[in-house]
Amino acid sequence: MHIIRGEVDNLLLSCAVDDPVIIETMVRDYRAPVYRLALSILNDTKDAEDAVQDIFVQAASALSRYQVGTNFKSWLYTIAVNTCRDYMRRRAARANLYRAWNAIQSFAARSPDPEDSAIQNESHVRLWSLVNELNEKQRLVVILRLVHDLSVSEISQILEINEKTIYSRLYDALKNLRQRITSSPEYEGFWNEFLS
Repeated sequence: MHIIRGEVDNLLLSCAVDDPVIIETMVRDYRAPVYRLALSILNDTKDAEDAVQDIFVQAASALSRYQVGTNFKSWLYTIAVNTCRDYMRRRAARANLYRAWNAIQSFAARSPDPEDSAIQNESHVRLWSLVNELNEKQRLVVILRLVHDLSVSEISQILEINEKTIYSRLYDALKNLRQRITSSPEYEGFWNEFLS
């Protein structure tokens, strides 16, 4: 039985797996369909363009695991779909983070009467005691973002880690705080007010 192989398969049989010609051919032959796939999943041109770059970087680094003759397009599309799912998860995490951040801003912007102010100060102290219980990575990004009002980009530069990691740490920190607040009777109703 004669197996029909694509150009990438043929190159993988005749060249070293890290040969730039293989990468160039893969990008040339599959960039447009991979972009269409990413765009159809993400429904955002910028995210789709970013995802395509990540997809080809991942594919290039995983070429040694591809079994020549199986189905290169399916293999590449699996990487594409998984990458797009990661983008969607990060997008959802960012959206949750922005909602929580806006809630914090509106909560901080209220000007209560003296009695409310005393209650708020007590809640504020307790809330920051919970922040101080976070692990160091989460606590640091919360402090830089919420206390010092630094952007995610600025925090990324300061800590010398990528923005996606900053978003992830902020999301995890806020999730952690929410769990602690909603499970503690002394904070009953606080998180809902915090997020209203």
